[in-house]
Amino acid sequence: MKYFFTTLVRNTILLVVMSISFQVFSQETGISPYSRLGIGTINRSHSPAYNTMGGASIGLSDFNLINVSNPASYSSFMKHIPIFEVDGSTEILNLRSATSEGSLAATTFTKIAIGLPINERLGVSLGLMPYTTTGYDIISNSTITNVGEVSYLFQGKGGVNKVYLGGGYELIDRDSISLSLGFNANFLFGRIEESRRVEFPEDNVALNSLISQSTNHNGFNFDLGLLYKQRVSKSFSYSIGANFNAGGNINASRDQLSATYTNFNSVQIIRDTITFNEDNEGTVRIPMSFTLGGSVTFNKNLDLAFQYQAQDWTDFNEDFTIPSTQDSLASSNYFSVGLRYTPVNPFEATKYYQTIQYRAGFRYGNSPLQFNNIAIQEFGTSFGLGIPIRKSASNKGQFKSLSMINIGVEVGKRGTTEDGLIQENFTNIYFGVSIMPQAQNRWFVKRKFN
Repeated sequence: MKYFFTTLVRNTILLVVMSISFQVFSQETGISPYSRLGIGTINRSHSPAYNTMGGASIGLSDFNLINVSNPASYSSFMKHIPIFEVDGSTEILNLRSATSEGSLAATTFTKIAIGLPINERLGVSLGLMPYTTTGYDIISNSTITNVGEVSYLFQGKGGVNKVYLGGGYELIDRDSISLSLGFNANFLFGRIEESRRVEFPEDNVALNSLISQSTNHNGFNFDLGLLYKQRVSKSFSYSIGANFNAGGNINASRDQLSATYTNFNSVQIIRDTITFNEDNEGTVRIPMSFTLGGSVTFNKNLDLAFQYQAQDWTDFNEDFTIPSTQDSLASSNYFSVGLRYTPVNPFEATKYYQTIQYRAGFRYGNSPLQFNNIAIQEFGTSFGLGIPIRKSASNKGQFKSLSMINIGVEVGKRGTTEDGLIQENFTNIYFGVSIMPQAQNRWFVKRKFN
């Protein structure tokens, strides 16, 4: 017995493989000055479809989307209909301090993933996405009596990526109740490069100083997910979802350099190496996190979702054979709420516009970052659309294409200009595609011969 793939599926596989082959998740696309702390800015987004609902995804499960935040949702994949997702975002930052203002922008891919239904109850997913990003270039100038102008330069780039493999299984499916459990096994890896410099631009004799470090990370952690759904009536249902990540230690290796140098024609020339520590082995502790939320559905086409997430970053620790200065982080917590509306079920719609999905959301939280004992808060408001790709050529009277383009925008603020801090006014533009075979083009169907 043979299995067959449609031309659409073969082309889709080729597209995804090419994307993975040629797009290595950028290690230099972070642009936030706040990414200087810890292991960088934590990536809390995983899909434009959920980002534009304020990120309130823990209680949702969709047959045509990969919900990485809750692996129990993989059990909702439709049998014989795989999902391929490629997502990206553009971040535009307006940076303000008490004395200056500037703008930055960066575009990056945020996820490449596949979701495979194994049977009616079991689904699996495999993907690659950034876990953290680091990217900053900060210059601070001051004037010191009898010394002159002094420049302090802080630079960093890199990040930690995540490859995950997960599964979701529906344990209970009877009457109007279902209960699913799931897990993600996450492999974290990546390099973060950082440097601090002190320069004396008005003194040709003084030696500048440099402290730099490059840290490679690799290790595993795991997510456990739960999803409970109940249909109360034909027009009302609800769900409750939860995710627990135990955190743990990941391996790290660090190269450190302390030196003095001079600048000659914009070229840095090392004059004296004070210390150089190569392959300084250690571990980085990632704290555990917990997410709880749910959703209510009205008339099968209007969803209201909510979510709360907490993570105690005071437990963050970098433990190396040769100790170095550590950042002090705080506990983080985030609350988000989202809304989405689809006029008509895609299997029942007769008009294209009836299948367009509308999304909106809001999020607010305390980040793990703190300066001078001041917690850095952030909030964002979002709106997005899910746009079906095309009408089925073989069924002109019925729209059965399941693939969708997901786009949206989020505007918000992070930080403050008080106490010498920086305020980031951000605009995030989300874009992605969820590719699925049409309903009549199914994977792994046994061919029958007469």
